[in-house]
Parts: sequence; C-alpha cells; structure tokens
Amino acid sequence: MRQHLGLAIILLSFFALVARLSAQQRRVDPRNMYERILAVVPMTGTGSADNPIRPMYTPLPSAFRAAAASRTHTGILGFTFVLSDDGQHALVEFVAKDRAAFQQILADTTIKSFLKGRDTRADIETEFKKYKKDFDFTHFGVRMP
Repeated sequence: MRQHLGLAIILLSFFALVARLSAQQRRVDPRNMYERILAVVPMTGTGSADNPIRPMYTPLPSAFRAAAASRTHTGILGFTFVLSDDGQHALVEFVAKDRAAFQQILADTTIKSFLKGRDTRADIETEFKKYKKDFDFTHFGVRMP
C-alpha cells in the first residue's frame, strides 16, 4: 500500500509539473511588439524648444505628453534613430499599435521605408549602410513595454 501511495504522489507531482510548464507562454521580444516601420528620413526642426531638431515624422515631445496625459494610444508610440554619417538624415524605427499611423510615411515617395515583417533585414541593412557605414542592428531598435 505504501508503495502505491508513494508512486501516486510521484505521478501527481510529475503531471502537475508538466501541466504548469505547458501552460507557460513564451514572451514576445519587446523589439518585435506592435507595428514597426524603418525609414531613412531627413532631419527637420528649427532647434527651438517648441520645434526641436529631429527626424521627419517623429512627434514633438508635446504630442507624447498629451497622449500620456489622455492615455490615448493612437499614432506613433515610440521611435529611435541614428544620425547618418552626413548629419542630414536619420535612420529611424517608428512603433505604433496600428499600421494606419504610418500612412503618411508610407505615402511619401521621397523617402525609403521598410515594414518590419515584410521587408528582409538584409535589405534594410543594405539601405541603412548607404547612410551610416558602420550601422549595426544589434544596437538598434525600440523596446516597448
């Protein structure tokens, strides 16, 4: 009887462990959450507090503060950029919940843009290296919570 009880406890423990492990989900890498677009855009802005020098299509800091205050999550949620070697362009990754936030960027035929998941990393890296010779994807990207 004791042998059967011990065996039953071991089996129950094993099945509980297996059930717990199978219920866990793998977390998504924060660099792959939401919709993302990568683009080479010119720098814009006057350099004033109201209009800082920044990559084209990046929201002003006041827009981010207003969105945080109202807790709305439309438009661009975040971005990161690297200045090109000539200082006139920026290599940017934009992040949004919905691809519609990128409508204006995607419609602009004067800039080169790539959709993450559609375009290959090699194609993006080739284009970015035209503007920044030592560009490296391992040090580039927005981590969204």
